[in-house]
Amino acid sequence: MSAPGPTSDPANVTQGGKFFGIPQYQPFTGGRSFDYEQKYPPDPVGKEASPEAWVWLTYLDEAEMYDHDMIQGFRDTIDSLLVLAGLFSAIVATFVAQTSQALKPDFAQLNLLVQIEQTALLRAGGNVSAMNDIPVSGITTDTPTYTTADLWINGLFFMSLSLSVATALLAVLVKQWCQAYTSVTSGSARDKVLTRQFRFDGLTKWKLPEIVGSLPLLLHLAFAVFFAGLSYFFYDLHKTLSSIVIICAILAEFLYFGSILLPAIWLE
Repeated sequence: MSAPGPTSDPANVTQGGKFFGIPQYQPFTGGRSFDYEQKYPPDPVGKEASPEAWVWLTYLDEAEMYDHDMIQGFRDTIDSLLVLAGLFSAIVATFVAQTSQALKPDFAQLNLLVQIEQTALLRAGGNVSAMNDIPVSGITTDTPTYTTADLWINGLFFMSLSLSVATALLAVLVKQWCQAYTSVTSGSARDKVLTRQFRFDGLTKWKLPEIVGSLPLLLHLAFAVFFAGLSYFFYDLHKTLSSIVIICAILAEFLYFGSILLPAIWLE
């Protein structure tokens, strides 16, 4: 009887492909030998620190597994953030394109104010005293027509968009750092060990794990600012509709902080 093929064992089947750029889960299939005494021959006496010594080869195998898990976790997080930041930025940009029009001079409103002043002058006729009582509008093409609400709404939307774009930019930089960290090196086993340790020390010194962990918080802050601007935007349009948006925003914030605080309270 012939031996079963490599795909006949469900444990050896991996799930390939990507969903919206996010790699699907791939279970660990094993296959690595941890018995280094059988994998690598013993070093001759006096050659225990040679460039191809057993200790260097063993270190490279262990470091490869550790780096693979670490970098793969970074990449999965970054890929998810890039997809979410891209979609979110497109949504915020749509609102910005609409609300930013309020910051431009409204010539229709300026024209209306000028017409009101002209109408008042015509009604005054030749009465000089009545004409002097009409206030001068002092309207120019630079006269602002936006309100304080317009400034707040646009400020919140622009801040949210900036945070989202900054998250995407930093995520791309992290992907480049991960690619540089895992790039192939040449030389003896000892040279590869020294190069790997040099890269790992630099990764630790420049706080790459902390940077990757802070990127979701930066995007979460962008969501919070967007919800604040969206609530203010609908409040300026319709107070009843704004209450629905405010309730949804409060529920989202409650679930977000609850998911962070509840595990610290109920350790079980």
